[in-house]
Amino acid sequence: MEREVGDTKELSPEVINEMEERRVTRLNEAGVDEQAVLDRANTNLNTWNSYFQENITRGKDDMNFVLRDQWTAVERSEFTRLFKPAMTFNKLYDSTKKIAGEQRKNKPDLLVRSLTGKATQEQINLRADLIRTISYQSQNDLIYQTAFKSALMMGFGAFQVCLDYESPRSFNKVIRYDLITDPTMCSWDPTAIKPHKGDGNFCSRRYVFTRDEFFATFPYITNPVSYIDPYMLLDFQWTTRDTIIVCDEFVKEWFPLIIYKLSDGSVVTDEQWKEREKNFEDNMEIVKDSVVGEIIKREIPHKVDQRQTQDYRIMHYRLIRDQIIDFSEWPSRQLPIPFVDGDSYYIEGRQYTKSFIHEARDAQKLLNYSRSELAGELKNRRREQWIGTPDNIIGFEQDWRNPEVQIGMLRARPDPKTGQLPQKMPAWEVSQGLFVTGQSTTQDIREILGFSETEQLQGRDVSGVARRERKLEGAMASYVFYDNLNQAIEQSGRIVNDLLPYVIGDDERHMMLSRKDGTNQSVIFNEKMKDGTVTNQIENGGYDVEIDTGPSFAVQKELALEFFQQTIAASSDPRVFNLIADLWAKNLDVQFMPQIAERLQNLVPPEIIAKEKGEPPPPKQPDPQEQMMQAEMKLKEQELQDKQAQIMERAEELRIRKEKHQLEEAELILKAHELQQKMSADSKKNAMAEKKMEMDFTSKIAGVVGDIHKHHNPQAESPKEGK
Repeated sequence: MEREVGDTKELSPEVINEMEERRVTRLNEAGVDEQAVLDRANTNLNTWNSYFQENITRGKDDMNFVLRDQWTAVERSEFTRLFKPAMTFNKLYDSTKKIAGEQRKNKPDLLVRSLTGKATQEQINLRADLIRTISYQSQNDLIYQTAFKSALMMGFGAFQVCLDYESPRSFNKVIRYDLITDPTMCSWDPTAIKPHKGDGNFCSRRYVFTRDEFFATFPYITNPVSYIDPYMLLDFQWTTRDTIIVCDEFVKEWFPLIIYKLSDGSVVTDEQWKEREKNFEDNMEIVKDSVVGEIIKREIPHKVDQRQTQDYRIMHYRLIRDQIIDFSEWPSRQLPIPFVDGDSYYIEGRQYTKSFIHEARDAQKLLNYSRSELAGELKNRRREQWIGTPDNIIGFEQDWRNPEVQIGMLRARPDPKTGQLPQKMPAWEVSQGLFVTGQSTTQDIREILGFSETEQLQGRDVSGVARRERKLEGAMASYVFYDNLNQAIEQSGRIVNDLLPYVIGDDERHMMLSRKDGTNQSVIFNEKMKDGTVTNQIENGGYDVEIDTGPSFAVQKELALEFFQQTIAASSDPRVFNLIADLWAKNLDVQFMPQIAERLQNLVPPEIIAKEKGEPPPPKQPDPQEQMMQAEMKLKEQELQDKQAQIMERAEELRIRKEKHQLEEAELILKAHELQQKMSADSKKNAMAEKKMEMDFTSKIAGVVGDIHKHHNPQAESPKEGK
């Protein structure tokens, strides 16, 4: 295809010639033999086609069967000859769509880990966020889904990791995933063993440039010839008119290598050792005949061991049929086109792939046959409603012209020979065996695909465990396809991880990173601080990528929802629901799930949301319930204090009363004692008075008695007088 006049309005012929000369000069300086590279590319492509052609043919046939037409031309002509409809009741496409949709929901997460254990967690997180950001910007959901659908329907698929620029007017390189809608336009090394074929020695991809796009991209190619595979010439006829086929080949170029083990534990190549020796000699020349020189001399490592090994570099060649239009060294140790395997097995060293629907094709055909036969019986059934003789309707021909629309009775005469009237024909019966065959064939399809007894269980699996087990049964039927896709995704993560230092470079660069929790973070790579340090560098080192997967997305949601509900039911604290309200809502299969989750997120404590987003905790807002509880507690505390004060006051009153009673008792005792003493003194006084009275009385009695005696014995007094 030659360039027409006016194709390149901005470039003069002199500039175009200069660009072509620069291309040839680059090839010569790099030591690239153009014809040898073209011959090797053709050989690699032919090797792959001869090795994999059977799988490609079978895969195309399976995809045509599930997507386009399930009848061959011979079968259609035969059904047409018999006046039967060739009908299609495609049960396979629905199952394939459901499995592909399940994969779209179950998003894998790529994790970065250090192989040597020397990398910091900050560096690991930075790489993981970059890989996640690249996946988001490349719309990987669509890319993975396309490759997975190809593996399900054809038996294999593919996608590519590319290097590009942020825009046509930018020098900033970016990594992006590229969609491959037709994996038959790719090739890989047949000697590769791993499912993603990353251990092979080459891979290539052919894709279509429009005429204008090609000449705008490669203006120095004056007469391009499409890179057409001779085995697939018929498939490329539509692309040979106004388009150009370009081939991107990535090939490992191996070379021998000698490595040395040094006394300090490091391993260097022969070139690296020579460079080190030269640096040591230069340093020793500067500090010779000094103490420092002796110290440096003692610290110079020496070779401990050496061995012969091999290494490779990956070269990227962009080819048309007779030219290398561009080439470069691929800055990764991994081939950039992961192969997405379906369900493969090996016989005598040859790989045979199988689609998900391959084994169910015969059952699907039988279903189409039985339903088409049923439709044919309905279409070609006998339509007579009455049986009789011409003599039965003589004179009533108009009534019997359309008996099914006749209102009222149908008039007729008895046959003159037999005396019989027209007889009503029974309804045409459809073969019940066709219905039974259709039902059993539908069940056969489900069992072949791995969804046996699903229909019987429908409606009876009321418990969450039964629903989950039914979904797990369907997921197990396609676990090989999921696993092979995950291995390809994991391999793509390794490719991106290798390319990160090359893409980020050493210059300051601002990017928005997607974090694992769904938030965005603004990061400046290679940011130079005031103290001279550089932050957010992508350091070289030993890293690997692994994929984090679990059960299917639907099963994970069932498990999460069941766990949340059990947790809420088991807890007596009503605040537990507030802690997981948004997570609970996100696992609901309802129409307004995002709105429900957003509204319920207001119940989650703000400090938890801030922590998940990596933000500082907001100032704690007063909780009305807590305020009410605190006010109630303060009121109860005040009441308790009042009661305690009342109790203390009563205790004091009791104490005073007790002391008063004790004083009164003491006074009473004292008064009783005084009264007792007074009574005792009065008693003594009374006794003395009584004694005195007694003595006075006795004296008076004695005087009275003496007077009486003297009165009665006067002579008794005389002698006394005589004396």
